[in-house]
Amino acid sequence: MIEIKNITFHYSKQEEQEVPPALQAINLHIHAGETLAIIGHNGSGKSTLSKLIASILQPTSGSILIDGLHAASSRDAIWKIRQRVGIVFQNPDDQLIAGTVIDDIAFGPENLGLPREEIEQRVQEALALLDLNAFAQVSINELSVSLKQRVAIAGVLAMRPRYLILDEPTTMISGHTVRHLLETVQRLAREQGIAVIHITHFMQEITTFDRVIVMDQGRVIMDETPPTIFAQADKLQAIGLDVPLVTHLGTHLRTRGWSHLPDVVLFPEQLLAHSTDNRQQESGILLANREHKDSTRHTNSLSDALPPQALVSIEDEKVKSVFDLKEIFFSYQRSTPLAREALRGLTLTIPEGRTTAIIGPTGSGKSTLLDLLAGLIKPEMGKFFFAGQDATEASFKLERIRSHVGVVFQSPEAQIFEETVGKDVSFGPRQKKVPLAESRRLVKESLEAMGLPYEDFRSRYTYALSGGQKRRVAIAGVLAQQPEIILFDEPMAGLDPRGRRELLELITGLKQHNHLTIVYASTSFKDIIELADVVHILDQGHLVASGTPREVLSKADTLHALGIALPETAQIALALRDSIPTLRTDILDLPELEEELLRVRSAELEKKDEAAL
Repeated sequence: MIEIKNITFHYSKQEEQEVPPALQAINLHIHAGETLAIIGHNGSGKSTLSKLIASILQPTSGSILIDGLHAASSRDAIWKIRQRVGIVFQNPDDQLIAGTVIDDIAFGPENLGLPREEIEQRVQEALALLDLNAFAQVSINELSVSLKQRVAIAGVLAMRPRYLILDEPTTMISGHTVRHLLETVQRLAREQGIAVIHITHFMQEITTFDRVIVMDQGRVIMDETPPTIFAQADKLQAIGLDVPLVTHLGTHLRTRGWSHLPDVVLFPEQLLAHSTDNRQQESGILLANREHKDSTRHTNSLSDALPPQALVSIEDEKVKSVFDLKEIFFSYQRSTPLAREALRGLTLTIPEGRTTAIIGPTGSGKSTLLDLLAGLIKPEMGKFFFAGQDATEASFKLERIRSHVGVVFQSPEAQIFEETVGKDVSFGPRQKKVPLAESRRLVKESLEAMGLPYEDFRSRYTYALSGGQKRRVAIAGVLAQQPEIILFDEPMAGLDPRGRRELLELITGLKQHNHLTIVYASTSFKDIIELADVVHILDQGHLVASGTPREVLSKADTLHALGIALPETAQIALALRDSIPTLRTDILDLPELEEELLRVRSAELEKKDEAAL
């Protein structure tokens, strides 16, 4: 058992006099085999609490006992606690230390002194669980952030801790990998008595957990079951959180006559229980179980499962292109036994002045494509045109692309390296020898475009910024370089619901800024549903579908089956498809889904009335 008794924590002695503590008056008990979710906005204290439980930090006051062990009692107690408590950090680079994937996963079990056969068994199980077999011998340095995240999770699971802390582990993974992970840790809780502590910003992930703890300003303000927590939507929204979209939908439908719905809807299948017939409700539960099993099935390639006639494409438009790719191939560690193809015969066009989304599961080639568009790499084969110029010619200098393109990487805050905000944002203009007055103008305009008042932020220390503020500063630094094209590589990762909404609004505003061309890569449709003009689906380095968001979502069943993270509207529609075959999946928002369900229900009632006559 974990016993947390009235703990308070300050990050420094100086803070004790100047600012409120990072944690204050925390009292919790976490039992063996319990699944506990912790939610809260960025800066609420969630990660600090996780580090205290893992004995990475020690409380300023109060105590934490892990199976009766007190970290403050001795070094030996700390060692025993760290054997019992495994933690997956938000940033995978904080815990990956070996050269290759298989060596990193084996590192923890080796340090536990396990027999070689046991180590090999655990490593193979972890590789299979996180779909990492194909990457076993790949260098950690060659992996995308999302793949690194999976390796970090696999390494901790291979140690089989008694208490497993997951600090926002799903921010960079999606689809089947997320479902497999959550199903696995809940199975470990049931079968092996492992307590799971899951910190997340994704509300739909925690509906099946035993308890949910809500944190705000370093305090625990709610500690209840998921139905009780999500019944208090107004209270959650007041602190920057939300409830699952299906919960909102259930509330709306109850006000429009679906009076027999549960007070709090947590699963799409509960929407089927609008009849007073208990047998219908039972069929919904059976459907939920079947969908749960079906969600673990997948095929290896989207292009294998999606027949050519099913592909959608945007209508030809007379729009000037900035990038044209034709039959592009690129491999990592080429001409070695560890060679890995990232792009395979990729052909697509990026139109000028539009927002293009690149969507695909982990390892589909999204980040490699962005590196190519940013002028960081050249293709091995194929033709790559920038503004009509052939960038594959030996005489072409990639600096021509770099001078027009700004990049916001997967962890935007990692792009910040200067001491103050103003100095960091002005780095690009300074490198271009822009006159001081012009540089100040660019910094001011860029910061204020990101919602950061110039006079308030220009002299602030970058280390003191919140995570959301750091992302805005990173984007402001890109804007100050006056790019014509901005590439975003998963910029929403790790943000709470409020932060995601705010950043999405800012990026949407950039669409109108100087006719910018935006390319946005993500594993999730949710980020781009209101943003993208054009969507391209990548799988294993291939382009397999293109179209508007609505056109691509019309194939949601196939995309879901192959691990593409869909918006909650499409997830709900798919979960109900077996019982409501006519339900559309190309639905973009909650009001549209609500009207579609009401339409289908009305049609059902009309058929019953006709049959009765």
